[in-house]
Amino acid sequence: MLIQGQAGALPSTRQTAGTPNIPAGSFGEILESRLNPDYYQLLKSGRVYQVGAAAANPTAFTGGAAGTPLIGLYNPAASGIDCVILTARVGIRTTGTAAGNLDFAFWGVNQGGVAVTGTQTTSRNLYSLAATGGVGYAMVNTANTAAVASSLIAPSFSVGAVGATAALNVASFVDDVKGAIIVAPGCYLAYGATSALTGGSLDVALTWAEIPA
Repeated sequence: MLIQGQAGALPSTRQTAGTPNIPAGSFGEILESRLNPDYYQLLKSGRVYQVGAAAANPTAFTGGAAGTPLIGLYNPAASGIDCVILTARVGIRTTGTAAGNLDFAFWGVNQGGVAVTGTQTTSRNLYSLAATGGVGYAMVNTANTAAVASSLIAPSFSVGAVGATAALNVASFVDDVKGAIIVAPGCYLAYGATSALTGGSLDVALTWAEIPA
């Protein structure tokens, strides 16, 4: 296979077939492209999915079996797909009316052949915006039926202690995972708040790419 780099200007048109030259630097080095945003090609190829909830009041979740995380994601054992986590997002409308702690984390486990069957929320393709086509089985702020006990994979956001009259009522957080967490076939991932809130209101979303395993 012959790969040829070419120093100079970018092509004037977008090439979708054939054998284009790779743009190169003045010493023939391969350049890192910033022509498109980081996940453009994944979205363009229809491989990126998202699920979320608006104004959710979280139940405490610390990895217990069949618990109620804000978002649960099960990858069916025979899917042939890796669910590669890109981002988790949380918008805090209000932390509620009671003092407590507000922390988020990722929890995961290999289900050992047991399928998770909690009430499904269909994921949305972020290119077509159609709520169809995703392999990952997502559940939003509902009991994740048949999920076995999971282990802490990574901490996420921590707002810390909040008062009964919260000083922090409006905030938005983005956990840029960038593929450092993968839900392989037969595995389960939960994204949850470690403490419950009284009258809390959170917007939450999880975004992942589905790539052949």
